[in-house]
Amino acid sequence: MTEYYIALRLPLDENLADFSALLWQQGVAHHIAEEGGSQILRVGDEEQVAVVAELYQKLRSGELHITRHSVAAPQPVQSRSLRQRPAVAVLLLLSILGALLPVVDSSFRAVSSLSFYPLDLGAGKVVADWPVGQWWRLLTPMFLHFGLLHIAFNGLWLWELGGMIEQRQGSVTLLAIVILIAAASNMAQAMMSVSLFGGMSGVIYGLLGYIIVWNRLRPAESLPLVKGVAVVMLVWLVVCMAGFTRLLGLGEIANTAHLSGLIMGVLLGIGASFLRRKSV
Repeated sequence: MTEYYIALRLPLDENLADFSALLWQQGVAHHIAEEGGSQILRVGDEEQVAVVAELYQKLRSGELHITRHSVAAPQPVQSRSLRQRPAVAVLLLLSILGALLPVVDSSFRAVSSLSFYPLDLGAGKVVADWPVGQWWRLLTPMFLHFGLLHIAFNGLWLWELGGMIEQRQGSVTLLAIVILIAAASNMAQAMMSVSLFGGMSGVIYGLLGYIIVWNRLRPAESLPLVKGVAVVMLVWLVVCMAGFTRLLGLGEIANTAHLSGLIMGVLLGIGASFLRRKSV
């Protein structure tokens, strides 16, 4: 037996033809019928009730415009140019420079000034001194990369995931998210082990967590994340945490940074969704 949920109850004189076309375009299966002197719009999925209500509210407020032949929402066009993603471009440039640093700085003096823990270059070991008064060390490890695959993997996902957020929510929002995730994931990794670590991976998983939660809580304003991408990245996280990367010869992975970044991104996604809901 199929169960239906009432999403809207509207007056009989309201023409819902174009709104119905919008719902079908969004992949929302629905049924409209006259009952008790009103038009009743039903959906087959309880989660889509909120989607329909939000789209209808945007239509009524003028934020969403429907024409006879098309539906136009005031969302920015998804572009892949650097000009449209300035924050991502800057983060990528700093990451590339961070990847080159261990190559050109064979003494690791510059690396030591940017890592979370300083290095005792004479003894060749990491010094367990927290960066009190050196706040930049909370963030700069995300720019340090060790190896071509490391920077290639992180650069690709920063471009894709970071670009989604910057295009739809702005450069300031993206930078705030990146800063908070980087600080949280770097501190978590530092508390787990005194070592030289670096990379954007914790931030990448944080961006993934943010997007997943945002899309779940704000489906009408969802970011264009392909579900298969999220599955692959989460599976890879489990593989890394299970220790299979060592068996594959990929070395040690900063799993604490990955997991804590993901958790921080989820929390930020919840917070951003709540603030957005309050402002609508």
